Amino acid sequence: MSEIDFIDMRTLVKKMIMGEIQINRPITLTSTDRTETECISFMSHILKYNGVTKKNMFVFLNETLSVFNMQLQKLMKNPNINNYIQHVKSEWGVTEDILHDNTNDELESNVKLLEELVENMNDLCSKFRDTNIKVDFNDDNDVVYEDELIENIDEFLSGVHKFKEHTDNLNNYIDEMVESIDKVNMEVLMDLSMKGKLLYLKFNDIKRDDNISGFIHNIFLNYILIVNLIKKHLIYYKNVIKKVSEISNNMSKYMKSNRVKLKKHDSMFLLKEQEEELEKYFDALMDVS
Repeated sequence: MSEIDFIDMRTLVKKMIMGEIQINRPITLTSTDRTETECISFMSHILKYNGVTKKNMFVFLNETLSVFNMQLQKLMKNPNINNYIQHVKSEWGVTEDILHDNTNDELESNVKLLEELVENMNDLCSKFRDTNIKVDFNDDNDVVYEDELIENIDEFLSGVHKFKEHTDNLNNYIDEMVESIDKVNMEVLMDLSMKGKLLYLKFNDIKRDDNISGFIHNIFLNYILIVNLIKKHLIYYKNVIKKVSEISNNMSKYMKSNRVKLKKHDSMFLLKEQEEELEKYFDALMDVS
């Protein structure tokens, strides 16, 4: 089989941003000897030929959107384009900016934390399993070993607490990004994705403007699809966080019960545990009020 003549990343992104290709339609690639063709989706092309992986796809989409925003802002400096866009916005009763501001200095660091969640969860599960094995084989008469187990459990619970802090911060970060995307007026963008160059010319009562792309409707369509893909990734991350949080919470509850079981003959320890639970309960009531 002949080698497929794929499109390099820069050219592919440029064609997408300029509307020369629609990312919801297959891209036809031809072999270097022109004897074979292959139809492949935009996303598959990115993953197969351009060095993008599932792990850095989210960063790639956001970087692409940043370039997209700059291109659209440049296009809208053309009065003939801007006049018609403002007209469409007025039909929808929209006055705010229609583009998604995805400026985010913490993007890559947070994506790294998101991708490490599963690995961190695996570490917690391993510690959970090891500690439980030790608890199961504990000799009630071995006080020294019992204290060592309590230390192991406390260390595990501390790890769960730090894990929860990370997941809570990431959840807030994702919620802010989703909220920002939800503010984007998709109705106007979808409307513009159905408006071809002739409508821009007709509205401005001109016969020609070489600076208006013949693919201008595709530009807005591709923009919508990129924003939608970013939101889909965010929902995926939310689901991952929800799942690992459920697992860590269940392990934490079980480990706390083991802690009490090991100290079931220690009346002072049990009293202290009850006091701490009551404090947490009253703190929760104060937060609600």
